[in-house]
Amino acid sequence: MGFINGFLASFWATGVALAPSLFLGLLIAGILHVFIKRERVFRHLGKPGISSVFKASLIGVPLPLCSCGVLPAALSLRKDGASKGAAVSFLASTPQTGVDSIIPTWVILGWPIALAKVLAAFLAGVVSGSIVDRLEKGNGHDSAPTRPSAGESGPFPVRILRYAWGTLFRDIYLWLFIGIGISALITTLLAPGQLAEYDVLSGPLGMLAALAVGIPLYVCSVSSIPIAAALVYAGFPVGSALVFLMAGPVTNAATMGAVRKQFGKTSFLSYIITVILVSIAAGFLLNGIHLEVEVPLAHHDHTGPFEAAAAALLFAGIAWMGAASLGKRKAAPAEGEVFSVSGMSCGNCVARVERIISGTEGVASVSVSLKEGTATVKSGEGFRKEEMLEALEKAGYPAGQSKGGTCCAEGKCNL
Repeated sequence: MGFINGFLASFWATGVALAPSLFLGLLIAGILHVFIKRERVFRHLGKPGISSVFKASLIGVPLPLCSCGVLPAALSLRKDGASKGAAVSFLASTPQTGVDSIIPTWVILGWPIALAKVLAAFLAGVVSGSIVDRLEKGNGHDSAPTRPSAGESGPFPVRILRYAWGTLFRDIYLWLFIGIGISALITTLLAPGQLAEYDVLSGPLGMLAALAVGIPLYVCSVSSIPIAAALVYAGFPVGSALVFLMAGPVTNAATMGAVRKQFGKTSFLSYIITVILVSIAAGFLLNGIHLEVEVPLAHHDHTGPFEAAAAALLFAGIAWMGAASLGKRKAAPAEGEVFSVSGMSCGNCVARVERIISGTEGVASVSVSLKEGTATVKSGEGFRKEEMLEALEKAGYPAGQSKGGTCCAEGKCNL
């Protein structure tokens, strides 16, 4: 019982430390989503060169997209007129940061680590995009940007909360729960500073260990924070923790294959190698500063009512999202129209596609298969297929109706 009680106490303490800053970050992300016109952004990224790459990385740093969410967004940028260098720059800089993760990183790990993560992510984007522009000549867009679809409706406070809670939190809740659990497990099993006894971890081996954990593991930028904080709490060097914060969200196995397929070998290698090298260089610089970081994961005695309420809301939201997801899977349609959907690379993509289709008027139920790359839609009165396909296209998941093995929409093959 001692281990279970300790684990539950650490689990709660991690939620207390993370929840207030997480909700603030989600709110800011919703505000950015509502008031920044993405169509205007796309027009600045079409010409290959340092200007487009710089802008793409600058745009990508504050956007709250995980590695699975950033892939269709980058593909959408490319389709809407961005050069390949700009798209790769956006792809490399975005998943490591985002306003929803910068604030929690600052609160839990301190402003030097948060600032280092932002600067390193920006630099990785600029370098990787510039390399692609240099190696792949003539990679600018060859078609006019696609016509933007109708925007979201409703008062802006509703749209902000809908995006922050109904989109972003829904995308990350499962991995956030897993990240908090891993953090609680580490802080329960390891005493404060225990890993500091191993001097070898302060050098290159510590960086390689962070890469070995981060590359195969899917963690978004938010869910990686409690894991990195637990490692620092246990004595892991802050530089190696930074490597994990950068490499984990960017280089996970769930999306690397999709990036290579969609952008090509040259862009893929530029993207992966640049992120790894920049994160290691930033990690060495942080280790050289000898920062003193006090991680608030094990302090259970000074929880105020606001922090406790935020943590309770966080865990209630995770439970509600999980129950809703299970209910939706059980209610999957037995029959309906089958549409091919490309661009999906993981469970988060499946959830996003399900949400987009479910939000289309007249859709009774939907079942999405990652393995088959299809969506089975059972529709009713008022269903507009073109509206659904347009919404999927805008989100970076081109779709078409499946007919005898071929995938067509309005007479045009999408594959």
